Amino acid sequence: MEASDLSQLFEYVADSRRCFLTAFRKLGRDEVTKNREATHNSMHGIFIHMLEVEDSYLHYDIPGISWPHGERDPAVFDTFEKMESYDQSVARKAKEFFADLTSEGLDRDVFIPDRDEKASMEQVLLHTFLDEMAHLGELVCLMWQMDAEPPFRSIVRLWRTARHTAR
Repeated sequence: MEASDLSQLFEYVADSRRCFLTAFRKLGRDEVTKNREATHNSMHGIFIHMLEVEDSYLHYDIPGISWPHGERDPAVFDTFEKMESYDQSVARKAKEFFADLTSEGLDRDVFIPDRDEKASMEQVLLHTFLDEMAHLGELVCLMWQMDAEPPFRSIVRLWRTARHTAR
């Protein structure tokens, strides 16, 4: 896999998160923060978890910096504006991260403190992407359970566009 491929996948996730924020605003704060017995209780908790996963792996674990936030309470992000601000910060930092990443750098070992193990940067990035995709799917299912229309994003369309643009 090339660094540019991974960059496109993370852009897809960032675009998807923005779509979910728009959908969350339509649902309202009470619906988004309601405990639905999901992995991180509410859609809000899942969304903040996704941001923290990407933030911690890309901007702390990979560069070898200790995560300074501990177990953050999603309730800190108590408005859609705070959620959006954190989302924009994570997306901006990811874009900067991928601008500097080379395909050769994907083989570099990264130490993951919470697992006390090493993995290649490519493995860490793929794990991060797959974790976020799983949680996006979880958000889709929760919205279906509410009879709300989830914001679908076609990864096939995105991938074809990215491949066509790269040629």
